[in-house]
Formats: sequence, structure tokens, C-alpha cells
Amino acid sequence: MSGTTHVMGPGMEHWHPNPDFFFKPGGGPILDMGPYYVTNPVHLLGPVKRLSAFTNMARTDREVTAEGPMKGKTVKVETPTTIHGILEFHNGAVITIGASWDVASHGHHNIELYGTGGSIFVPDPNFFGGDLVTTNWAGEKSTVTPWDHPFGRANQDLDKPVHRANYRTAGPADMIASIDGGYTARCGLDVALHVVDVLTSLLQAGETGQVITLSTTCERPLALTPADAQALLKA
Repeated sequence: MSGTTHVMGPGMEHWHPNPDFFFKPGGGPILDMGPYYVTNPVHLLGPVKRLSAFTNMARTDREVTAEGPMKGKTVKVETPTTIHGILEFHNGAVITIGASWDVASHGHHNIELYGTGGSIFVPDPNFFGGDLVTTNWAGEKSTVTPWDHPFGRANQDLDKPVHRANYRTAGPADMIASIDGGYTARCGLDVALHVVDVLTSLLQAGETGQVITLSTTCERPLALTPADAQALLKA
């Protein structure tokens, strides 16, 4: 099993009126958007065992072009804005991760997983909807619609050309339900800690050139079935 996960774009200074904090330590694409693109593979594959990365920045200063009081000013870049890493999972899967704010355009899918029988193209983990596409070994694609999942139904931007499904309170709702139901929360502290460990270790690996074996781990979270999701919506 192998795969890729990519979140790349031109940066935040083009739309955010006060983007300087994005480019300071604690910001950057891997800590801003990386949680979505690492948490999703952890849910699909389980915890990461070890990793390495290369990092850099295309510019040391960024001009703010978004409308607002900072338009025309420059902000200093104090954290890597391009990160290319390799994640080795405990189950043996090897995933390439790319996170960058130095990319004008690209053709990578959000997440792609490659197995012995074919491939899976996973939709944008920043939201809840989107098509799940699989291919067989011959490369023939099929859109998978095995169920009408409650969290896949559009509930945002309904007045715009692209409708989105966005149920970000699902995590807290599941945490509360797990206390009553006696099961491990899908977004539990162990998962959150492990994902943060992966993200910060990618930056550390880029700085030191090391292959880092992670000190944290977690159980692969339970799948969220349509019935489970519907129960959370009713809670």
C-alpha cells in the first residue's frame, strides 16, 4: 500500500487581510492545513511509525495583495512554506505528503491510495462531501456511492455554484456520545496528539535531515457509519 496527499496553493496573502501570522513559527501550510491531510490517512490507515522530510521557502518576504489595511505591505516568512515528506505507517503503507504555499497551480488529487487491486481517490478532507473514486488494475474508474451518508449532504454555500458538506461539530458531538456510549472517541486526544506529533516532526525532519521515529501512536478510529452519523445529528 502506498499513496499521496497534497495540499498546495499560492499562499494566504492574496485573500487574507492580515496574513502575517500564517508565516511565523507555528504557522505555515503543514500546521495550518496539514491536520486535515494527515488525520484523514490516520483514520484510513492507522498511526504513523516514522517519517522524514525536506522543507524550504520560495520567498523570504511576501507582499499582501488582499484588500485591507496591509495591502501593499510585505510580511517576513519565518517558517517553511514548502514541505515534502514521507510517512511510513505501522501497517506498512508509505505515503508521500506535499504541503506548500509556493504553488500557483497543480494537478495532484487531494489524497490517492494505491493498493494491489487498484487505486482510491479520496475527496478533499477539508470538507465532508465529494466523490470517492476507485479504479481497478486496468485503470477503469468508478464513482463509489454505496450509501447516502448524512455528513455528505451539502449544507454550506447552497447559493453558490459549488455546494459543500461541512459538519465540523461532528467531533465534539462524537466525543460526548463516546462518554455516554463507552467507546473511544473518533477524534480523541490520542489521535490529535499523534497528528500534531506527525506535523511537528515533519518540520523537525526538514530542519535536521533526520528520519524520525515517532514517540506517539493511536488506535485507528472507528469508521463513522451512516447510522452513527445520523445518531450524532439527532443528539
